[in-house]
Amino acid sequence: MNNSLRVLVIAIAVTSMALTPVLLIQNVNAATHNCADYTQKSSAWIQGCKNGWYDHDHCYSYSGGTGQYGQGYAVGWDKGSCK
Repeated sequence: MNNSLRVLVIAIAVTSMALTPVLLIQNVNAATHNCADYTQKSSAWIQGCKNGWYDHDHCYSYSGGTGQYGQGYAVGWDKGSCK
């Protein structure tokens, strides 16, 4: 019984050490990517993206709109997450 528990603890430790770098890299990549990185988009699109992201992060209702602003809002909304 003790040997099985030891093997399980070692397996969990090895798995967590193996996955830690992968998880950290994904978080860094996500943190450095934002609406302003879309330099080829219009200022209305970028503002819509920022507003959509902000609204979804703060659990506000979706209020996208139309045109470039609405398209950006949808992208920003997808990036946000209501907590």
